[in-house]
Amino acid sequence: MYKKIFSMLLSFSIILSLLVSCNNTTDSVKKFDDKYRNFYEIYVRSFSDSNGDHIGDLNGVISKLDYLKAADGTDDSKSLGIDGVWLMPIFTSPSQHKYDVTDYYSIDPTYGTMEDFENLLDKFHDRGIRVIIDLVLNHTSNEHPWFQQAVAALNEGKESKYIEYYNFTQEPEMDENDNVVGYSPVEDNSEGYYYESRFVSTMPDLNIANPDVIREIKDIIKFWIEKGVDGFRLDACKYYFYNDNVKNIEFLSTITQYCRSINPEFYLVGEVWDSDYIISEYYKSGIDSCFNFDCSYVGAYQGLFNNIETGNGEKLSERAEYWNTIIRNNNLNAIDAPFLSNHDTIRSASYFNDDTSNRKLAASLYMMLPGNTFIYYGEEIGMTQGWQNDSYKRLPIRWSTKETETNITPPKDSQNINAPFYSVEEQLEDTNSLLWHYKSLIKLKNQNPEIQRAQVVSACDIDNLNVAAYTCAYDNSSVMILHNITNTPKEINLKAAGYETYTILRGFVTASKYAAEEKYNAYMKDEEYEIPEFVSGATPLTYVNGVITIPPKTTVILKSTKSVDSTFITTTTTAYVTPSDTVTQTDTIAE
Repeated sequence: MYKKIFSMLLSFSIILSLLVSCNNTTDSVKKFDDKYRNFYEIYVRSFSDSNGDHIGDLNGVISKLDYLKAADGTDDSKSLGIDGVWLMPIFTSPSQHKYDVTDYYSIDPTYGTMEDFENLLDKFHDRGIRVIIDLVLNHTSNEHPWFQQAVAALNEGKESKYIEYYNFTQEPEMDENDNVVGYSPVEDNSEGYYYESRFVSTMPDLNIANPDVIREIKDIIKFWIEKGVDGFRLDACKYYFYNDNVKNIEFLSTITQYCRSINPEFYLVGEVWDSDYIISEYYKSGIDSCFNFDCSYVGAYQGLFNNIETGNGEKLSERAEYWNTIIRNNNLNAIDAPFLSNHDTIRSASYFNDDTSNRKLAASLYMMLPGNTFIYYGEEIGMTQGWQNDSYKRLPIRWSTKETETNITPPKDSQNINAPFYSVEEQLEDTNSLLWHYKSLIKLKNQNPEIQRAQVVSACDIDNLNVAAYTCAYDNSSVMILHNITNTPKEINLKAAGYETYTILRGFVTASKYAAEEKYNAYMKDEEYEIPEFVSGATPLTYVNGVITIPPKTTVILKSTKSVDSTFITTTTTAYVTPSDTVTQTDTIAE
């Protein structure tokens, strides 16, 4: 009887302390002005329409600023909480995707004006949101004046410096069947000239080896840095010099150094769609980040999707340590850039067969990795589709079930409007939604700077295959991230495993069908602590005498009571074995 009364009183006091700490979380978040951000990728055309022409535009993006991040001192219940935005190409271009540029110094008229862009920068900067833009240097449009003048000169038999801006030849590459590979014929040319075009014929590759082209590129870079952008997403880095990683890395080093000579805090993230070894090599250029393709499904490792499917959390921990060590060996200031999906891939939600719990779990796994995470617009509400072509991978976000001026009409043959996910408006009203899960994860990261900024990442030996456990050390402080990626509770003896100092609970979030309220800064006093059940019948998170019980599909953040050495020491890493040697699954993942 007395034990029951004591338990009730203890639970009541814990709830009270949790509520108090929740109300004070904003004040306890340390403000950082560095390159670490929670980025949100926006395809402007499909985001928000401000003028009723059913094409997204820059003013439409501005109109959603409150959703992206609340203003200081305002209610953030309606905002995602991001602090970085990546705008896909916005330069003048004849295509919808705009990766074929005709003018690097102007905004495409369908998106707005330069004044609109300047207004966007000012408003985003006022909210503490940094803006990076897509910079496509591998190729231009075949309608770019440089290419038009080059072709005209070739056809007229005249000299022009613009001929050397591209890679023209009369002897293009051929395959074993005598088919031209990677080149397109120059129209109306009697001399049989071809030009390099590794993607499509409408995108002629630039001759990056030409000093005049490099000068042009530097002028473009300077223009946009002086305009106020905070960074570039560099497209197709491995194609600057086709099949020549050494030259590509040298060119990236030139670009990186030039950007930093103008703005030392300028941020660069490169697209190197290749194996983890090749991606890690590009960090030798000094670039801040390269996208972590192996974290997403499209990588050879099939990263987090593989972990969820097999129930292998241990492999995720090993991977986190390996990857952050190898990229820092190549660049001490490397910042990983994990993502689940982007504009070139199938949307991540499509892999989980409408299973919201696994969509939440995937979000927890990648958002709790060190570095700058990138959320593809609509990923936070579980947008699906993307199996057909690029237009389906870039469908309009659904803001509301109502027809408003901010909604964009999807392609006529699209089933996206009937897809099984709720709109932003609906999910903002549901604290158990995928959108709120993303909000909670971003808040937890901001509460725990050790996660994103970790100088040292170490996998933990906790003797449990189904739990991913790793520590993140930063500024002499260390937190442990624990992911139970299965549908059953997992008990971990942290004291026996040598992690007895991790006794401060910094937060948790669950992806299971049981909802959990947001709770932060709750302390495990006297190593005996119990958080009230998520809902009736759910497994509670408990910590007693060094043993923690983690509910299904739940992520826990613990902080060590001791100061740690967070200095990264360059080492030779053991080669990582990808999970081709499939580990026996010890717990079912299906709901």
